[in-house]
Amino acid sequence: MNPQREIAYKRRQITTHEEDLGSLYRELGQLGLQSEDEGSDALLFEQRIRYQEALEVWQEAEHSRQQIALYLSQIEDRSRKIGEIESDIKSLSAEEEQLYAQLGAIAWEMYTFDRLTERTRALCDPIFASRAQKIERLNSWAAGQRGTLMRKIALSRLHALRSSLNALLEQAGRAIKAAGLEEELNLERSAHLLSSLASLQKRGEELDEELGLHQSAMAKLKSEELSSPKAKLAQSEERSEVAKAACQVQEREYGRLLFERKGALRQEWESQLRQITLHKNCILKLQQEIRQLSNQVKAEELQAQIEVERRRIAHLRDSMESAHRQIISLDASIAEKERRIEVLRDEGRALIDG
Repeated sequence: MNPQREIAYKRRQITTHEEDLGSLYRELGQLGLQSEDEGSDALLFEQRIRYQEALEVWQEAEHSRQQIALYLSQIEDRSRKIGEIESDIKSLSAEEEQLYAQLGAIAWEMYTFDRLTERTRALCDPIFASRAQKIERLNSWAAGQRGTLMRKIALSRLHALRSSLNALLEQAGRAIKAAGLEEELNLERSAHLLSSLASLQKRGEELDEELGLHQSAMAKLKSEELSSPKAKLAQSEERSEVAKAACQVQEREYGRLLFERKGALRQEWESQLRQITLHKNCILKLQQEIRQLSNQVKAEELQAQIEVERRRIAHLRDSMESAHRQIISLDASIAEKERRIEVLRDEGRALIDG
């Protein structure tokens, strides 16, 4: 493996061991806090106090966070439950409307055939009379139309009128049930109708009661409502995390001191002590291996630098030899030029003398 990669790998191993070591120190610190035996070790006693103070701060912050989280959870649970119950009530209401419409349909059929009792007819007349008259008029008009188009129009209006009858049927069914006249209808074909209505009404009452309980609980929660609870929860979570981190620092330091100052150790902590020793030895071994690898890398770097410098020296020597040869050549050239100058001067003087 490449030395640099091996060093990086061993450093990651050290980080893992240090994390485990920190956890073991904290675990030992927790065990130590349960013991009252500090002996005469002032350093341990002072660290224990710091740890206890940090622990109290964290516990208070965590309690505050839990209270706000519980409040929000209760609000959300109640809101969800209220929504579910209201949805159930809405579905129940739709079923109830259908049953009342069926009851009204039986009354409408008996009304059109004039088979209602006097009391029931008196109750249904204000509801059905106007609609029955309109249907009768449209039936008569449709029967009198010979043209295909006019007959279609008449039948379309008649269908629309009958389609809009459902609301009146529901109204009539509710009125008959409220007046207690349902037994006067012909219910042989729909024996289940009244039992289904009774079952729905009972379920509706149960849902109303359950809804009331949840709404009452919600109102109580609202009366205790915190201002900006979600923002407060975020703040309390942050405070708790900061306090927890600070507590773990003191906890770890207390555990480290317990390990290093043998006078405070107990036999029941042997497992933690053995694991701590193992991790510390692993870290030391890895650190030594990293130093060896680092030295190897540095030695290789220095050797590479030496090779570069040797090549530079060789280059400089080659340059020096070349320069020396150039100097000799230039010296010879200068000497030749000086000799020629002397010859030229001598010839000039001879010409003057002659």
